[in-house]
Amino acid sequence: MIPHWKRSFVTLWVGQAASILTSMISQYVLIWYLTYHTGSAAVLSVATLAAMLPQGILSLFTGAFADRFDRAYVMMVSDGAIGLVSLGLALSAARGGLSTGLILTALALRSVGAAFHTPCIQAVTPLIAPPDALGRCAGWSQGIQTVSMLLSPALAAVLYEHVPLHWVIALDTLGAAFAILGVLAARLPALRTGQTGQRLRLWADTVEGFRVLRSKRWLWELCLICALFSVVFMPISALYPLMSIDYFSVGTGGAALVETVWSAGMLAGSIILGIWGGTKNKIITMIGSVLFLGATLVLTALLPPAAFTAFVVLTVLMGLSAPFFNSMFMALIQEKVEAEYLGRVLGLSGAIMTLASPLGLAASALFAGKTGLPIWFLIAGIGTLACGVLALALPSVRRADR
Repeated sequence: MIPHWKRSFVTLWVGQAASILTSMISQYVLIWYLTYHTGSAAVLSVATLAAMLPQGILSLFTGAFADRFDRAYVMMVSDGAIGLVSLGLALSAARGGLSTGLILTALALRSVGAAFHTPCIQAVTPLIAPPDALGRCAGWSQGIQTVSMLLSPALAAVLYEHVPLHWVIALDTLGAAFAILGVLAARLPALRTGQTGQRLRLWADTVEGFRVLRSKRWLWELCLICALFSVVFMPISALYPLMSIDYFSVGTGGAALVETVWSAGMLAGSIILGIWGGTKNKIITMIGSVLFLGATLVLTALLPPAAFTAFVVLTVLMGLSAPFFNSMFMALIQEKVEAEYLGRVLGLSGAIMTLASPLGLAASALFAGKTGLPIWFLIAGIGTLACGVLALALPSVRRADR
């Protein structure tokens, strides 16, 4: 823990929020570009896959970098690399050469940068904040990110209609610069838990991190449950634009509204969690969130095409439930995993969940056009409810935070 940690925490996350805002704007614009130019569920699923699969694979190993090197330095290098990729994509768009293949390549390269950045930013908080503040910090960091997510759909919709595409994409480069400045302005100490001069042993360090992950039965079982959730839920995130534009026939403005209210729900949940801190037993909060989300997904699947207003309301409720699982899960790992293994455990747990996602995405890419979009919300809802029931049924998970 460092003195004046609250100031450093806020400064760091304000810079991250600017980066997230510009990245989300760029991502929405690219997804809408693909939606209008291809109209293909398969292309959208492949785009989502390109944006996550490299990160999922590399996260098996990049947690070792978070434990051996200064995490602030790794974050700045990662942000800089992502900014350069976005700059290259913007220059190509300015020359009129923005193809589907190029967009997929850029998404994949940005995912590589995120593989190094994510375990570092997740492992920073326990090194600067006291243990009793981790739950609230998780809520506030989620809230700071959600503010960016809340603003981005509406901004993206306006920019998509009125600003040349290459300028919108170039905003992501500007956001990366803000993120780097935020890390520098926070004046963080050397965020390293390994011994000075200790060499990186990529394979051995990764195996050691996996051994620590497996040794905590509750965490291993929770990771597997989250992997199952990723399989059933990830197609929903890929198909959301088509659900708004094709099924409910509300166009880009309606799609932006849905994304905005999702983020508004997440923001409300994050604020509540940041003030409240969750139940004393974090598992109760997490399981309640999963069951609530599953119920809203099932209800969404039953909506007729004319019920867009109900879709918006249910989307708000879905967003509201999300922080009560995500933030509590992060705080639980930060609290119960030893600092010297935290980066690797975070990277490996994230990789397990991410690498499960292609199964659901592949199925949606092959069959969504034939079965109809609502069936995937129904599958996701039933699968999510099953994840909540499974967590309740496993004693090690139920007792993880007692």
